Formats: sequence, structure tokens, C-alpha cells
Amino acid sequence: MKKIVLLAPVIGLFCFKTSADVVNKIEYEGLDRVEIAAIEDSITIKPNREYTQKDVDTSLKNLYQKGFFSHIKFAKRGSSLVVICQERPMVDKVAFEGNDAASNDALKNVINGRIGEGRLFSLSVVKDILSDLQLAYKTLGYYSANINPKIIRRTGNKIDLVFEIHEGNKTTVKKILFIGNKNFSDDELKDILSTKEEKIWRFWDYESHVFREDKIDVDIENLTTFYKNNGYPFFMVVSTSAEMDFDKKSHYCTFTLEEGDKYKIKGVSLHSTVDKISAKDFEKFIEIKDGILFNEGLINSTRDKIRKEVSLQDNPFIDVDVKIDYDKVNKTASVNYTIVKRPKAFIERIEIVGNTRTLDRVIRREFSVHEGDAFNAYKIQRTVERLKGMGYFEDVQISDKPGSTEDKRVLIVNVKEKESTAQLRFGLNVSDSDGFGGFVGFVENNLFGTGRSVSTDVFWMQKYYGCKAGIFEPRFMDKNFGVGVNVGAHRYDRKKVDQSITKSAYISPFFRYGISEHIGHKVAYTLSHNDRSWWNKADGKLYSSVPSNVVNTPLMRDEYGKFTCGELTSVLFYNATDNPYEPRDGYDISMTNSYAGLGGGVRYFKNELSSNYYYPLTQKLTFVTSGNIGYIKEIRNTRSCDRYALGGDGISMRGFDSYGVGTRDLKNNSVGGNKYWTLSFMVKAPLSTREIGMNGVAFLDFGSAWGTRYSKEQVKDSSAMRISAGVAIEWARSPLGVPLSFVFGFPLKKKSFDMKQTFTLTGFM
Repeated sequence: MKKIVLLAPVIGLFCFKTSADVVNKIEYEGLDRVEIAAIEDSITIKPNREYTQKDVDTSLKNLYQKGFFSHIKFAKRGSSLVVICQERPMVDKVAFEGNDAASNDALKNVINGRIGEGRLFSLSVVKDILSDLQLAYKTLGYYSANINPKIIRRTGNKIDLVFEIHEGNKTTVKKILFIGNKNFSDDELKDILSTKEEKIWRFWDYESHVFREDKIDVDIENLTTFYKNNGYPFFMVVSTSAEMDFDKKSHYCTFTLEEGDKYKIKGVSLHSTVDKISAKDFEKFIEIKDGILFNEGLINSTRDKIRKEVSLQDNPFIDVDVKIDYDKVNKTASVNYTIVKRPKAFIERIEIVGNTRTLDRVIRREFSVHEGDAFNAYKIQRTVERLKGMGYFEDVQISDKPGSTEDKRVLIVNVKEKESTAQLRFGLNVSDSDGFGGFVGFVENNLFGTGRSVSTDVFWMQKYYGCKAGIFEPRFMDKNFGVGVNVGAHRYDRKKVDQSITKSAYISPFFRYGISEHIGHKVAYTLSHNDRSWWNKADGKLYSSVPSNVVNTPLMRDEYGKFTCGELTSVLFYNATDNPYEPRDGYDISMTNSYAGLGGGVRYFKNELSSNYYYPLTQKLTFVTSGNIGYIKEIRNTRSCDRYALGGDGISMRGFDSYGVGTRDLKNNSVGGNKYWTLSFMVKAPLSTREIGMNGVAFLDFGSAWGTRYSKEQVKDSSAMRISAGVAIEWARSPLGVPLSFVFGFPLKKKSFDMKQTFTLTGFM
């Protein structure tokens, strides 16, 4: 009986909710911005018609789906149904406080218009934005960043949304650990990672040891590439972990590796399934030899080279496949290339994704393929290489998808832009000729996303100071034609050397263009004004010419005074090296021709030829041969700065002082010669990790500088060959911010008037 009494109210409630009701009118309360017409179709309850609780639930659901309201309530007053609404507030302003590492514009890009001025406030949207902002800060290395949204209510049901940010410090990498590496040491593997451990000596490159999750993904690729290029085709990164230290300021990063077995190449073949193409015509491009370690990079580069050569013979729909057969018993791999015919396809459209800063046209002008072209595998590959070579992107990927018809494809170019293409440069300069000093500079390689580069530098030394600035447009009018201009001025104090002070200023417009993949040409016109004054020790004054009471020979008269020089220079260069910045294989050659006389009083012809040859002796040793030759035909008003002298630069004729080899006057001041040649043989080997960039060099130098229009009574001159030998340490990434060279050179053959110097320290911007 008690059970029946307890259930009675429930049954009554159920009957009330499901019973029908009728209202004569529907009224609305709380509407301010929302019009009745915008919501009345959402209410299924109609005047003078029966309705149930189901109609109430459906109407509420429909109204909430409109997104206008934060709260809705139905109430019955007499014969009317009142819909009581609380409108969502409108966002009047979005602001950020406490953000230093990320700009307002960068954070607004994260929000991406999801909430802002004139939009309705949504708590769920704010939660999503908070998650994205946290992710953005993690990308910058701020893993302990704290972001709190703050709502400031305004009149008219409006709010200001303020994100209060406490960025904290960037979290660094305290330790990198490897598990499973048996064939390469931890230090060897750390050297190839983009993630670096926090070290005191990395103070000049703080960003290198800031922890970022996206760098871990890059490092997985770096490790995989390294192993597969060094004999381990089945290498894999089993797992990675990044654990934050208790201090929440640093991470421990662990890479678990499975190296697999080491394989060697045994057998390389090339076949063709295309009737008109003979495989024998392309076998000469196979550089892989039997017995070498498995090298996936070399295998793929050989495929790309064959693909390129086939494509250059007007075969756009021909491709090259590569198949590798593994003998797991003998640990060998045979490589089989096949020239195949692809179905005819054309590029219908090219879509660019991921560029938030770089303009579309800047990217498109690097394309080797365009809309309407044949779908050419080599040209697409070349496009990726050219885009990566711009230096604006961390990664470039090109994929394709079906077009509007069967024979059309859509190319998707996905770029990941670097955080910044600007660089503030500062550091110290040092050279034996100019002493110690410093410099401050700024360079932006992608100005406003246009691809233009601008730079400016201010430098000062004990004997030399000045400034320079430049701007360069690499694709003038979107053509393969670069245009730029450089300007600068400097003052050179040599009072203690030859009692002179030289002031110079110049402007140099130039253009350059590519003739082919390896050949380029640059033309520059330089207009300079030079003022060389003589310093009198006796009275401490400067004179525009040497006074008559001092030994005043024609040679000395030529050296002092004001001169304006207009020089037109042409440089034709050919580069066939494996890496233009740190070459280890290949060669380059350049020819420079100059004429001074297009403006000003100085006139001469000057011609120089330079070449370098690189050959890898072992995986680490590189043999380098460098040769230079030059000649100047003097016409009028030339001076020592226009002619040739060798030594002191840490590059040619090491073991000799600055201007130590060449024609000299009777006081042993350098006058410079009309002709010169140098030949150097070097062996280079790394002395440190690749990150530090320190190399050891053993060298043997030959050369001479001679020839003069002055009589033998006025100068000391000889065309005899000079020889020097020694060792050097080249530090490409020194903490001073400039490359340093420490040279110990010893002349083996010299003339009595040559100036020798055993140790030379140089550093240049």
C-alpha cells in the first residue's frame, strides 16, 4: 500500500507533462538586438492550438541552436505563453595583456576571427581559443605559459574580452638521451639534431636549446635520414618522450632507436619499359658502385638525376621508378631503376597553403611548372628544391589530387614558414691589419613577404670604421632577374704604418640573373670617392699631398689626394658543387672583368679568374684546390689600393703579413703589383661537431704578385714564386658572431723585402 502512495505523485507529474494545453498568445521578453521574426519560426507552439511538453522541449532546442541566447525560459501567464530570453553579450573589444614573446597580430591570427568585435560571446569558442593559444606558446617554447580570459562588462549588454597572459620563461632542453644506439655515439647523433642541450657556450644561440615539440618531429626525420644514408635501411625511431623537469624550466628528451642491420650495395641496374627510350643512354648517370654502404640519399639523388636527363629530352610524361631488393641473409641490397611511362596528365590548378606572410606571387615565381603544363615529375621536384632554397620556409611539401577530368591534376603546395626571416647581427671583428672592433647589423630576407632583402651594418675597429646598407630584389618584375643597390662609407687610419688616413664613400647599383641551373652573371657599377691624406708626425696635421720638404717622388704623389672612380664590373660564375655553403664535392669557377673610367679620373682594366675544386677523401676529410690569377692594365691615376698584394687575409699566401707579398717602395710600404697568381692545396677535417663548425686545415700555398710602371730605382719588385705551408683552424660559427680563422703559416720560399707573419687571426662579417 505504501508503494502505491509513493508512486502516485510521479504518475500525476507524468500525466501533467504529457497533457495538452492551449495558449491564446505568445509574448517575448528580454529581446534587445534579436528581432522576433528571426526566432518565431523556431517555436513549434502556436496560438489557439494544443501543445505538449514535447513542443516545449523542441522549441527550446531550436532557440538554443540559433546561438543568440545564453538562457531561455518559458512561463505561462494567464492565457499567454511568455518566452523569457537572455541574449548572449556582444564582444566589443578583444585585447591581450602580458604578451611579449608573441605580438598582438600573431595572437589575433590564432583567434582567426572566431571571436571579436561585433561577434556574440561564446564560452565554448573561448575554450577552444585558449587551447590554441596555449599550443601557439608551446610552439614558441613557453610550456609554462598561463592564459586567463577576463570579461569586462559594458553597457548595452556588451563585453570586452581580455586575455591575461603570464608567459613565464622558455623551457629549455636539459638532457638528450638515446636508447638503442650501438653503432653511433650519443655525440654523433646529437650533432645532427635541431634540438640542442642547454650549454653555457651556446649563449649566443639561445633558441637552439629551447624545447619545441615540432623540432622533435624534425629530429625524427634527421635521425632516419642519417641512418639510412649510412648503411641502415631498416632503421626506425621506436618512440620519443619529453618529460619536464621538476623545476618546470627544462625537459629531458629521450629517443628510443632500433638501428637494424648494416647493408651494402650489391648490383645496380637500369631498365626501360618505354620503346623510344634506351636505358643504355642513361647508365652513365648512375653514380652508385658495388660494395658501398647503403645510402638512401644517393639512391634517390641518382633516380632524380636520371629523371632530370630523361625530362630534358622532351619526355614530360616519363618517370623513373626505383625498387630495392634486400638480401637479409648476406645483408646486401640491389637497386633497380626502371624508366616508365606515366598516363598523360596536365596541371589544372596550383593551390598554395600555409603562407601567412609570403605573398603568393613570390612563391609562384619559383615554380618550374604552371597551370596548363604537363605533369612533369622532375619539374615538380625542382620546384620543391627552389622553394626550399629561398630560405623562407622550414619545410615544403607538394602533393596532387584529381582535377575536374581524368587527365587533369591539382597541385597542392604546402609551405611551413620560418618564424622569422629577420636577423639582428652583432659581434666582434678582429684582424691583424685593422685590429679589434665590433659590428651591429640587421638583415631582413623577406621584407613584408615580397622576397626583397634589406641589410644595414655599422662596424668599428682600431684602424677602420664605417657603415653600409643595401637592398636587393631577387625577382625584378617577377622575372629571373635580380636588382639591388649597396651604399657605404668608411675611414681607414694607417698613421702608424705609412702616415696616411683614407676616407671613402661609394654607391653600387647592380643586377644579376641566372643563365642556367649552374651559371649566373652579375653586373655592377660602383661610383666611389676616396680622399687619402698624409699625416705629419711633427705637427700632427693632415695634408692632401706630401709636402715638398718631405721625399716627394712620383710614386708618393700618386698615392695622395682626392680621387673619384667609376667602375663597371662583370662577374660570370659557374657552380657545380654539392653544397654552395659548405661544399665537399664538385667545383666552381668565376671570371671577373672590370673597367674603371666611367666617371672620375681613375682608369684601368682589371681581369681575374678564380676556381675551387673539392674532393671528399673520406667521410670527413676533404681535399681542396684553389687557384687565382689576375691582371690590371693601368691607364691613369691608379694607386696601390687598385693593384694586387697578397698575404694577411688568412686565405692566400698564409705565413705572410698583410700586403706582405708584392711590389714595395724603398721604405718597404706596399705599392701593389699589376699581376698575381696563387695556387693552394688544402686538406680539411672537422675538429668539432657540425653545430660548432670548427675545421682543421693543412695547407701548402704558392703564389706571386709583381709588375709595376715605376722604375727599379723607386720600387722593389720580383715575379719569383713564393711558397708557404702551415695549419689553420677555421671556426665558422664562433661566439663572436663572425667566422674566425686562426692561421699558423711558415714561408718556405720568399724574397728579402717580403713581410712574413707566423700567426694570423682574422674575422670578417
